Parts: sequence; C-alpha cells; structure tokens
Amino acid sequence: MTSPKIVIKDALVVSAQSAEPRRSDVVVENGRISAVVATGTADTKMAKTIDGRDRLLMPGFVNAHTHSPTNVLKGTGDLLSHPAFMWRNQADTAGRTPDEIRLSALLGCIEHLLGGTTAIIDHFPEQGFTEGDVAAVVDAYRMTGLRAMVALRIFDEAYTDIEPPGGYPPDFAAGNPLSPAPLADTIALVETCIVRHDHSADGRIRICPAPSNPMRCSDDLLSEVVRIAGIHDTPVHMHLLETAIQGTIARKRYGRSMVQHLDKLGLLTDRLSTAHTIWLDDDDIALFAERGSIPVHNPESNLKLGTGISPIAKMLRAGVTVALGTDGASTNDNLDMHEVMRLALMLQRPSEPNRNHWPKAIDAIRMATIAGGKAMRCAGLGTLEPGAPADLVLHDLRAPSWIPLNDPLTQLVFSASGATVDTVIVDGKVIVEGKRMVAFDMEPILSEVRGLVRHQRDRNRDLHAWAARMEKLVP
Repeated sequence: MTSPKIVIKDALVVSAQSAEPRRSDVVVENGRISAVVATGTADTKMAKTIDGRDRLLMPGFVNAHTHSPTNVLKGTGDLLSHPAFMWRNQADTAGRTPDEIRLSALLGCIEHLLGGTTAIIDHFPEQGFTEGDVAAVVDAYRMTGLRAMVALRIFDEAYTDIEPPGGYPPDFAAGNPLSPAPLADTIALVETCIVRHDHSADGRIRICPAPSNPMRCSDDLLSEVVRIAGIHDTPVHMHLLETAIQGTIARKRYGRSMVQHLDKLGLLTDRLSTAHTIWLDDDDIALFAERGSIPVHNPESNLKLGTGISPIAKMLRAGVTVALGTDGASTNDNLDMHEVMRLALMLQRPSEPNRNHWPKAIDAIRMATIAGGKAMRCAGLGTLEPGAPADLVLHDLRAPSWIPLNDPLTQLVFSASGATVDTVIVDGKVIVEGKRMVAFDMEPILSEVRGLVRHQRDRNRDLHAWAARMEKLVP
C-alpha cells in the first residue's frame, strides 16, 4: 500500500552526516525521503504537512540488539551474575504461547516507538522455537509498523559458559530449557522461516540466522549459517565475548581467539553484527576493522551484570563501525536508546587521559542510527539522504529539557530523552503524532500484558524452583 506524501516544513535537521544542524523542508514519498531542501521551497501540493518550526528532526534510532521475550521482565532481577541471570531468564520466558510471544513483542514496539526508536534487531527467542512462534513475533511488527530484523537465535551445543563450576546436578537434563534440537531440524526451521517471512510488510520485516553465541554452536552449525546468509542474502547476528569466561573457553577449545575462529569459518564479514563484544584484544579489533563486521555495544546491561566495558573508543579509532543496543529489558530494565548513547560515550572517558580520543556526541548519534542501519543491511537507514527509508523522529523543542537550545547535537545525546518525542514516521507512515500512538490502539495491549509475568510464573513454578537451585550453584 502506497503511503501518502508528507512534507515536514522548516524543521531543525540533525543527523550524524553533518556537525551543523540546519533548517530544512523534508519531503517523504512512497516510504522514502525524496528531498531535503531549503526551508519554504518544498512543494506541498497533495501532501500531508507537518509544521517543524518548533521541532528537531532526526533519523529514528536503530536498536541493534534487543530481545522481545524479555520486554515484560523489567524489574525482575538485580545483583545477579551473568550465569544466574541467564537461568532466571529461562524460567521467565520458557513455554510461552504464541499470544504471549506476540504480547511481549507488542509491548516493546510501544516503548520503542514512543521513545524514538524506529528499527530493531530482535535476537529471538530465548530457547528453541517453532514456526508458529516466529509468525507471532512477525505479526507484532507487521501490526505496529516498527522496522524489525528478527534474528533467529539458534544453538546445538551446551551453554558451557553458564554451567556451575562443580558441574550440573544429576537431574539437570530433565529441567533444562536450553536442550538443543537436532542440527538438521534447526537449519530446516530457519530456512523455512526465512522463505515464509523474510521481506514481510514490503521489506520492513526481515529474518536472519543468529547463533546464540558461537561457543554454544558446533562448527557445522556456524558453517550452515554462512551458507544460509549467502543464499538468502541476509545479515548474521550473534552474542560474542560478553563475559571473560567465554574468551577463556574459546581459546581452550580452538587454540585461537573466538574472533579468529569466526574468521576462519568465513563468518567475519560485513554481514555480521555481534552483541556485547567486550573481551577482545587488539588483533581482534584489527580483524573487525578489516572485515567490516559490526560490534553492538550494550553498555547498560553490561554494567548491570558486571560483565565488563567494551573498548569502543579503541574500536572507533581503528575504523570499526560500532552500533548500539539496549539488550533485553530483563537486564537493562528499559528500551531507551537515549540512555544507551549517553552511557556509551561517558564510559570510555575515565580510562582515557587523552580527551582527543574520547568519542563525541556525533559519534554516539552515528552509532545509534547509521551504524545500526548497516547492521540491519538496510541501505540508507539512519541517514537523511534522498532515497533513504523514511524512518524519522521529531522532538518538541518547546519542552523545558530543550530550553535554551545551545548545541542541538550535544543536547540530543546528553540531555534529551524519549519524553520529548512528538512525531514518529516509519517507512513513510505516521505512527506517533502529538505524542500519541495513532497507527494502532495500544491500550488493549497494555491492559492485557499486565498479568503476563504472573501467569507465566504460576505455570512455570517447577522451572522457577529449578532455576533458583541453579542460581545458588553459579558464581
């Protein structure tokens, strides 16, 4: 369905493509930006017009790593190690019905859109899945208008990085929600879902293979991911080196770093984006730069779980494209990309005495927009160039947090929040207008989702008891 022509008049335009904000008219046609012209010169004939005089216009954020099953899990865990969090997460997400999967995804869509995020990479789900589960999450993105890459989280080996130091209890296998399916079944399911759902909603929704973490996968599975991505022209997404133990296990297992092993298997290309990417050395960083692979920095979840701080300042200086993500709401407790941008910059500064090496506000905006678009392999996403997807956000500059307007780029990163988002356009369609969701009715979703966690925990009582035992066994 063709979207109507939209003209945004006299907006203050901010993007990572220019260090100098400027007043412009922006024209949207057929889901794309057709022109960015001098104020007052756009042809408004047969167009919906939006008054941008008191608005800051920017590309929508791209959340390049999140988990829709955890959208309902804000406030469900603190003071947990990474292994303990992982086991609790299983008890809180296993065994959901398609309706529960859809509801959790819908809740995230609402939070993303109202906060100015227009595109996401959803590393989905937490355990094994069915074709019906994938259809449910795709349906949520189709209904709400959010742009999404559904990255199918697969594995065929044990989660050795979260096992107890003394080994698993004797009855571990009976209660383990992370028992993998046979490799052939997993690969067939991924390809079926790609054929059925990739390029859904006129290309706004895509599907890609996404190993949970390479050390939880056999080389045969990883080689199959290379094949699938090549045949179907998809990205590849995965967790990588989130914890120190993962780096240690990789070197013992492969006799080389995990990054070097991915390179040997042909995975380290510009198709690949890797969440966390903390425990890597200078040689690994050089490989990322050479191959064009994209680390996705998740500063808030990394800090909450105490897993480490990714060296993104060093990566940026080496020429690596770095994207940003919130991670799941069970570790971040929100889906606010403004917080992620701000923390991503500030975390790099205490350990770097040379202020010339500090990432700047425009770097944060680039990571949260253009770099995320590259991770999604969506040409032009995150830019304001003619021909780029029309995923746009307007902030209300009359809000007290924007007054006085001294430096729009700096204030966008260090003082703004999703609270001042007024209008959101995705794929050329107005989704949020006047701070209100207009593309769909969000109230029934909010009402229905309120009891989801309680019902899930009642149903998974035995699994929660089992997870509580595991939490005592892991450091």
